[in-house]
Amino acid sequence: MSALGSRELLAVWEAGIAQDPVRRAVTLLAAVLGGPAAEAAGFDVGTRDVLLAGLLQSVAGGQVPACADCPGCGAELDVPVDVAAIAALPVHEPGERLSVLVDGTEVPFRLPTTADLIALGGRPPDQARSALLTACLGLGPGPAAAPAPEMAAGIEAAMEHAAPAGAVDLLMRCPDCGLDSALPLDIPALLWAEIGTQASALLREVHALATSYGWTEADALELSPRRRAIYLALAG
Repeated sequence: MSALGSRELLAVWEAGIAQDPVRRAVTLLAAVLGGPAAEAAGFDVGTRDVLLAGLLQSVAGGQVPACADCPGCGAELDVPVDVAAIAALPVHEPGERLSVLVDGTEVPFRLPTTADLIALGGRPPDQARSALLTACLGLGPGPAAAPAPEMAAGIEAAMEHAAPAGAVDLLMRCPDCGLDSALPLDIPALLWAEIGTQASALLREVHALATSYGWTEADALELSPRRRAIYLALAG
């Protein structure tokens, strides 16, 4: 998977900057796939994160740092993330049907998608979890349709096994207080941070070239990164 070109990167950044994190993840995946947002929203969350990790690896390398606050003392922690390992995890086609045997019963299911997360809106966590599970099982709405807790746990475990990229935790130890903790890995947030950093740098380059040579943004973006760097060096 190749990195985004300069024009594509700025377009993704401009589209995503006003979006909430869930919809922004769809915008990022649509850029990876080169298709519409509706198609991107139909991929399961684990596959989404594998594909986004592939893009992150192409623009930032196989290992990137993540920042988190220690839940014990509040110290800021730098945690290395093996993005290359995430990018190598299994992927699934949209709408793929899977099944798991729970207490002697074979239960068919599909994996949760970003479209499912958007549909949840602002529901409380317990309601959101139940609604997400019933949607993935193809059941009707309402608590009566939800499976028993033991069966629900077995189905959710099967989902995590089938799409592990959607349930990765970062293990951390605070050097200040010694607390061990775990933080859910947010691949779209890491990628978005990198996109923002690169977009800001690119806009500064365009500004400098426009100021020095009178070029338009389109003129500057037409140049390769190497040629832009040479012209910037010549401009002082």
